[in-house]
Amino acid sequence: MKKISRSFFYTLFFIGALLGLTLTALAAWADLEAAAYGFDRTGGGQLSSLSCPILMTTNETSSFSVKATNTMQGKLSPSIKTDITSRLMPIASYTHIELAPGESKRVEWKIGPENVELRQFIFIRAWVYASYPIPNRENTCGVFIVHLPSNGTVITWTMVVLSLLGIGIGLYGLTQTQGPVQSGMDTLRFTLLFFLVIAGLITSFMGWWIQGVIVIAVSLLLGVVTFGFTARKL
Repeated sequence: MKKISRSFFYTLFFIGALLGLTLTALAAWADLEAAAYGFDRTGGGQLSSLSCPILMTTNETSSFSVKATNTMQGKLSPSIKTDITSRLMPIASYTHIELAPGESKRVEWKIGPENVELRQFIFIRAWVYASYPIPNRENTCGVFIVHLPSNGTVITWTMVVLSLLGIGIGLYGLTQTQGPVQSGMDTLRFTLLFFLVIAGLITSFMGWWIQGVIVIAVSLLLGVVTFGFTARKL
């Protein structure tokens, strides 16, 4: 019975880790493709306030946004240019906003099936024009299209919740069913993998695709080693 219990918790943990790393991989893939897409480049600073969905379904309509903040003492009037992919060529639009000292505004744009590129992605570039003394800032992001029912937000959070439950319950169960001789290195490897999955989920929501790729590479290496040790014991 103890062996069956360990097998159950091993399986639960690996399923949770796989779900989390899959979401990280999809987010990093879409953002990487967006960074390599043929948008114009201005050489501006990083626009960290660009926020895009991680996943969308085939016929879903969603939105992305840019937050502009005036940290100066006087009024600012920044303009925001967005380029969004479409079936023919990227669609450019310009938005002009007014910001009082200390004011922040988040501006949203709709995206949907008409913006899908390469059958699997939506690519977005946002550029906030310089408003002295704040320089030009730009960023890109990608949305991965999944061919499933429901909507991207539900799918994303379902994967997150199931991933955290799987690795959390699995790790707890393993620490309770393993003997003192087994628990040392096994617990360390599983704990490291747990934190790597958490780090991957954070990179997904923050749009840090480079860090996401690194997390995936390290997690796969550690996962193969951990699975190998685990398979010998079952």
